[in-house]
Amino acid sequence: MAPIKNKEKKHQARVSESKRKLLKELVTLITKNNTVLVASVMNVSALQLQKLKHSLKNIAHMKVVKKNIALKAFEETKEEKKNIEELEKSIDKESNFALLFSSLDAFELAAILAENKKPSKVKPGQIAPEDIILEAGSTDLPAGPAISDLSKVKIKAGIEGGKIVVKERAILAKKGEKISEDVASVLAKLGITPITIGVEPIAAYDSKEKKVYFNIKINKASLLNELKLYAQQAFALALYLDYPTTETIKFLLGKANLHGNFVENLIKNTETKLQESPP
Repeated sequence: MAPIKNKEKKHQARVSESKRKLLKELVTLITKNNTVLVASVMNVSALQLQKLKHSLKNIAHMKVVKKNIALKAFEETKEEKKNIEELEKSIDKESNFALLFSSLDAFELAAILAENKKPSKVKPGQIAPEDIILEAGSTDLPAGPAISDLSKVKIKAGIEGGKIVVKERAILAKKGEKISEDVASVLAKLGITPITIGVEPIAAYDSKEKKVYFNIKINKASLLNELKLYAQQAFALALYLDYPTTETIKFLLGKANLHGNFVENLIKNTETKLQESPP
């Protein structure tokens, strides 16, 4: 029995030593970088994580760690990195997470992570991040047994030109619901990849601001649309206020020219009426 106990002690010593090294590495990374970002790695495969680490190698350092090690690292750096312990709130709710360390701004790093998301097939049991909707229209599925698979998940389908056609728009899974085996199978048959898989930012600490930011998910397409809308509104307001900028000056000159012509015509018409009227 003694040799077994000795082996256990040696194993525990090795584990303890590896934890100390990892903790020391985390403390160093926190100290040297501007941003510490907590991200969910739910549903992200080991291969995807490896590819992401490689693509980020000149931008950020990523570590998938246990909760207790992360919290210990925050505790050891909280004097130098004021308020960093607030990141604990995001880790309490997230069991599968990674820490990313970077000199970049938190929102800039979050945007890069959003760009690295990839379309993915769904698996049975996965939670739908958004409503999964199948629009009406033609498919590449030939007429055959597949039509009964579609009917199982309440898709109204028919046959046209030897191909299966979806007759009506169908919601296959609502946000927050578990995806059934039948739905996952149908989506795979249709070649649909309805979700994007990637590292999802949860919260980030900014060393310069000494502040933790929550809800830092970046939807680039939505953000660009918002910026376009704001630009259009600002342009319209500048025109209304006759405020000259490089974008508005051409329109303001045109507007001034129209006003000038109107005033000139008004003067001419007034003079003509005065001349025509009897003394």
